[in-house]
Amino acid sequence: MENLLLILPENYFLIVLVILFSGFIRGFLGFGSGLITIPILSYLYSPVFAMVFNIAIEIPATIYLTYVGAKSCKFKEISPMFFSMMLTIPIGTIFLVSVNEQLIKIIMSILVIFFVVLIATGWKLKAAVTNYVLTISGVISGLMQGATGMGGPPYATVLLSKGDNDDVTRGNILIMSTGIVISAIISLYYFNLFTKELLLTGLITSPLYILATYTGTKFFNFSGNKYYRNISLSALGIIGISTLLGALF
Repeated sequence: MENLLLILPENYFLIVLVILFSGFIRGFLGFGSGLITIPILSYLYSPVFAMVFNIAIEIPATIYLTYVGAKSCKFKEISPMFFSMMLTIPIGTIFLVSVNEQLIKIIMSILVIFFVVLIATGWKLKAAVTNYVLTISGVISGLMQGATGMGGPPYATVLLSKGDNDDVTRGNILIMSTGIVISAIISLYYFNLFTKELLLTGLITSPLYILATYTGTKFFNFSGNKYYRNISLSALGIIGISTLLGALF
């Protein structure tokens, strides 16, 4: 037990608070946890720590959600997006390990603010979702995931604009998320970023994350409406602006 405590990073209680909040938001909105976890932990620790930790806490949930998503996913249709994303995540990771940490933090914060605006306005792609569009969005998601750990919003935006029913759309998004986790693990491990200590910290914390997600889902089912949605998006916006100011000054 004592050795286990030595693995946990300094100020671990702050990580727990961030994870509880991000898990709740994911359960409440259905996504968005990375938009909270990654910029805050990047500010408190480092972008590499934030990205590796975020992937680690997703592993248990991903195992189950892959099974759920496979039931309704139309993999043949989204395969151009899936494989282009998988192939470009390592390229984005090269950017992560090559560029100054401060610049990464600024980019992360700007992306959070951008996607909060996108989500809040309910914007959807109006062009036809062809294989070309799927491939390009997969490349963008892969590069963003590798460089910042926030590759979800681009592919989610395109898949939500595709016109499928809710079950198929959710299944497609879940399988894309599985692709992110798999490729990110391989890429981070290849660049020697996936340390045993970080992996164990993430796995130890993941039950709290799962519990918070479940709580957020129940809260939404009980009293979710536009008022609460706006509070959640406002919180994301405050985080983006705060971490941006912190990185700049």
